[in-house]
Amino acid sequence: MSEGLPPLVDTHCHLVLLEERGLLGEALEGASAAGVEEIISVGLNLDDSDRNRRIAEEHPGVYFTCGWHPHEPVPPDTHQLDSLAELLGHPKAVAVGEVGLDLFFRPGYHEVPLDVQQRSFRAMLELAAAAGKPVLIHDRDAHDEVLAAVEQVPGSRGIMHCFSGDAAFARRCADRGFIASFSGIVTFPRSDPIQDAARIVADDGFVVETDSPFLSPVPQRGKPNLPERVAITAAAVARLRGASLEEVRAATTRTAHRVLGIATPRTVAGRA
Repeated sequence: MSEGLPPLVDTHCHLVLLEERGLLGEALEGASAAGVEEIISVGLNLDDSDRNRRIAEEHPGVYFTCGWHPHEPVPPDTHQLDSLAELLGHPKAVAVGEVGLDLFFRPGYHEVPLDVQQRSFRAMLELAAAAGKPVLIHDRDAHDEVLAAVEQVPGSRGIMHCFSGDAAFARRCADRGFIASFSGIVTFPRSDPIQDAARIVADDGFVVETDSPFLSPVPQRGKPNLPERVAITAAAVARLRGASLEEVRAATTRTAHRVLGIATPRTVAGRA
């Protein structure tokens, strides 16, 4: 399916969750077959970040991030921050994430107060700035609050994970040093604002992701998502932009390497 096409990077995936579901081997093999040469496996807290480190050490094309998700009930303490900072020194740690703000409050989803989320987010932004790393931002119904937070920490830059804004918000993000990451949502019905954003961002202003095992794109919607399906999202974005699939795959991979500091591309297949 990927023969002759430029490779892809899945810039946001949760390999720990796939491993828990017994899908890690299938996920890595399928990614390789689809031309996904690198996967960024994203940390949700200290323990999850360390588990991602282990997976990254075992597979050449897997990199990891260290984060503190906005659904965490309390901000990280001093010990946890020090441990995350130590993990960030690992040669395969490429970013701080998943971090951010989530104002979609709902029992069973999350009920973490905004002030707690803001303290966690500030700590993570400062961690990233100190380490010179980009951040992968979770922004659900919190566009203004997220941008206000990043403006308070000079040097903040990175990726708006699972971009959910419109074209105007994409421009605001770009002005502040953040690029958009398009997920399977861009293929969903009634995603017109996100599709508009995908049309207008600069050629070097976006990447693609799966958020696997979540948000499987059409026509796989409703199934556990896998990193290979980032190819479906890339193809959808290419159609929206009126660009060739080759151009979009090559551009998103270049941008992912630049933003995440990946200098030597590898392959997800096999073991380190």
